[in-house]
Amino acid sequence: METIKVGIYSNYRYNEEDVEQVKISINKIKKDGYFKGCNNLNIYYQVFSVINEKGRIVISHGFSECIEKYNELIYYFTEMGYSVYAIEHRGHGRSGSFGKKHKSQISIDKFEYYVEDLRIFLDTIVVGKDVDLYLYAHSMGGAIGTMFLEKYCGYFKKAILSAPMMDINTGEYHKAISYLISQIYINIGKGEEFLFGQGPFEGKYDLESSGTSNMYRYKNHLDYLNKNEELQRCGGSFKWLNESLKATKEILKKRNIEKINIPILFFQAGRDTFVKEKGQNKFCEIANMCKKIRFENGKHELYMEDDEIMIEYLKNISEFLK
Repeated sequence: METIKVGIYSNYRYNEEDVEQVKISINKIKKDGYFKGCNNLNIYYQVFSVINEKGRIVISHGFSECIEKYNELIYYFTEMGYSVYAIEHRGHGRSGSFGKKHKSQISIDKFEYYVEDLRIFLDTIVVGKDVDLYLYAHSMGGAIGTMFLEKYCGYFKKAILSAPMMDINTGEYHKAISYLISQIYINIGKGEEFLFGQGPFEGKYDLESSGTSNMYRYKNHLDYLNKNEELQRCGGSFKWLNESLKATKEILKKRNIEKINIPILFFQAGRDTFVKEKGQNKFCEIANMCKKIRFENGKHELYMEDDEIMIEYLKNISEFLK
């Protein structure tokens, strides 16, 4: 087992023994189950409980992801002394509500359902007596987490937002045009169609357009997905885009940002092609206690990046949680 500074696995997933070691370590303390989310939908979760916990970290994952993608990060959190509570958002992984066009498609009736699922998760599974809660939220999960923080006070002591989805990269179409197109598709009864250029999960290797620079971390998870059909998710629907654009607009309203009253550690990726930094910068300028750290060479999934980024990333998280 090769480890480097701050105890991270060098090029984790390069060595299968490292992967197995992490899996064995976290599986020893893992429990999983379902709870009834908003509209009585089954929502899947996993809990990793450590003895003498310093607190509990709640993971809100990104678009198309599953909990297993975070195994390495979960391991590091537990090694820091924190229990981890991870939710699989509706339409993802083992949670209910598949896309109507294809089982790997992602759609949503209302973005707020994600937020209410998270609240129910906290109320029924996570909250404990005299224990501090910390939010770790990535990408779409960052939008969900931010909306939660703006709506509900008193749950979390601190929050980590990693490349949060506050300004979606809509490609060649301006955001306003993208919203208009999505609304037209909904109005003519085609809101559940795949977005332009998107489709079902194919499982093809494409490091260049992925969210990480690290081929080992990327390939191992892709291989895992190809072997586990129930976890395969990919393209979004026009309905999902419509709801997400409305949500990000709401998140960035000054009056909503100012409602957040806890410290925030904000990570920004300089080579992010999934979300734009304009919305992130606006949020950080308005938020009362927001420390922004930018990784110029980092891609969207900073928690799966190359070692030199991962080391600094984890150091900053560890220091922030103290």
